[in-house]
Amino acid sequence: MERPQQMMSVDWKSCRASAVVVPDAMSIETAKSCVGDRLVGMLVNADGWNAEEDIGAKWPSERLIGRFRNIARRAMHEEADFVYIRMRQNLHVLRAAVLAATELDGLGVFVEMPVDEDGRTVDGSSAMAVMGILQRIGVAGIILTGEPEDLDDTIEELAPHASIALGVSVEPGELGGMRELESVEFYHTTEPDDARRLLKLAPPSSSKNEPDADDDYILAPVGMHAHFVDVTIDISDPIDLEDHFGETLLELEDQWSGALKLEINTPEDVHLLAEGQYMINRPVCLAAENPDLLEEALCVFDGIALYDGTWELDEDTIDYFRRHYGMVAL
Repeated sequence: MERPQQMMSVDWKSCRASAVVVPDAMSIETAKSCVGDRLVGMLVNADGWNAEEDIGAKWPSERLIGRFRNIARRAMHEEADFVYIRMRQNLHVLRAAVLAATELDGLGVFVEMPVDEDGRTVDGSSAMAVMGILQRIGVAGIILTGEPEDLDDTIEELAPHASIALGVSVEPGELGGMRELESVEFYHTTEPDDARRLLKLAPPSSSKNEPDADDDYILAPVGMHAHFVDVTIDISDPIDLEDHFGETLLELEDQWSGALKLEINTPEDVHLLAEGQYMINRPVCLAAENPDLLEEALCVFDGIALYDGTWELDEDTIDYFRRHYGMVAL
């Protein structure tokens, strides 16, 4: 619903919708008074990144995550059942919005993601990479938008590797013409309980939120790129980010086929990772003796980082890093 007034003109007794998304927190109470026991979610547009304000700050910056955190808190205060995050700008901003929303217990998170004929999002990211990141950091479902034939192809590619719900946003007449896949459950429902079942896929804060995967691989994307790795992947010697990081990456691109171990020793290393991660096209293992520095690095890294136990962490810390940042402990 783009405007709250639209809710007044809907015959909710005969309406087949099982959930409603409203544009802002102020509309939630009105929606709940109109739509019966249907679920009410709030739209969050994942945009607002400003290069001039954010460069040199944490990436995602405290400003950006803080803004989305305030939006999610307003949704929670007004008793929204979920937030519906629409990818508008790039993976960096989308991930910041998700990290902010998943800090709040009990608030489901869904993401709308546009894809083109090549299965890429608005910033050129692989849809497989974006899904691989989102499903490890607390998103309950992804709704793809685009041309029906493009959605068909993308769904077919993503479904075997998805541990969350996949859906599509198309005109009602187009849904019937799309391919039906055994591995995809389309939520085009008439009962609110079906939508509630979908929301239950959002992992509670106490769970590890680590998708089940085939024994042969782990989907561990790095930025725009999807990578499938196994637990025996070769990991490079530690790389000092302050020692000609860019040149080292260029050399290893040609010489190394495994994961790159990036050593985080100082806040400056976190900054260098944030600024230079666009150059990385290999799986990444992050290593830091200081857990606080490791968390800062996990926060700014737009991907799924591996952890090989170089510096020992207690189980509670590992569990937290898994749930919130998707870290994969080998």
